[in-house]
Amino acid sequence: MAITLVTDSVDRAGFVANGNSADLSGCETLVSAVAGASIYVEKISVSFGAAITVTIGAGETTGAVTTVLIGPLYGAANTTIELVFTRPIKVAAATALTADASGAGNVTIVVQGYIR
Repeated sequence: MAITLVTDSVDRAGFVANGNSADLSGCETLVSAVAGASIYVEKISVSFGAAITVTIGAGETTGAVTTVLIGPLYGAANTTIELVFTRPIKVAAATALTADASGAGNVTIVVQGYIR
């Protein structure tokens, strides 16, 4: 129930966060909140190792995303969903970008964006 951030190169110029989890249920942070700034998401790629759903959101409340931004995304085992936004999705200021899954199963999430 923990996501392992393989890369988390976050700064105001831009970031790529790459995380893996065998059980994403219970909500995990992809990009930490930054005081006085918002996270802007330009691209998300979700790879599913099992047939589960993944929800991308803003913040965490009692083990679930507080505000749903995308999803649930329904993924079959061994598939990938890639989303590219022509206009970035803005996460509220001082709020983390989070992900939650419907159950256990390997998931890899790659997020690209910037912070302002």
